[in-house]
Amino acid sequence: MPIKRSRELKPLSSEHHQALLVAFQLKQGLAGHGESAGAPKDLPGLLALARKFESTLFSTHTRAEEEVLGRLLPPADMKRLKSEHGEMLQLLTTARQTHGNDMRKALTAFAALLERHIRWEERELFPRCEADMDESDLATVGHELEKRLVLSRNEAKPAKP
Repeated sequence: MPIKRSRELKPLSSEHHQALLVAFQLKQGLAGHGESAGAPKDLPGLLALARKFESTLFSTHTRAEEEVLGRLLPPADMKRLKSEHGEMLQLLTTARQTHGNDMRKALTAFAALLERHIRWEERELFPRCEADMDESDLATVGHELEKRLVLSRNEAKPAKP
């Protein structure tokens, strides 16, 4: 059953959906079933998928979570958020700097952590935020996320002729 998300946190949840698709494609591609997920079939292609995800969504998304949502999180949640974001970045760096089985291991670990991290945010962290934040804080978070994630992405898209 889909999780109902507040309007204020929807920009993050929307991007989580895209990130879960990337994790799925990486897992399927690494398992040799890339064609069934629309994923590349080889390691260089899977690395390119992960790098594109990092540059188009991951970096901006994690920065917004840490800077906007992080101000209002309990220290333990903020610590986990930053730790897992950092670990995912390190796995992507390792994947870029290695070849063969080491690249495969890094991409496998990245896809697994990405999925686990998003499930934690959606099932535990965001429901706590929605329950614990007052309406004013939640509105401020929503406005800032909209500005950083939605409006900035729309401005970055080329105009249609």
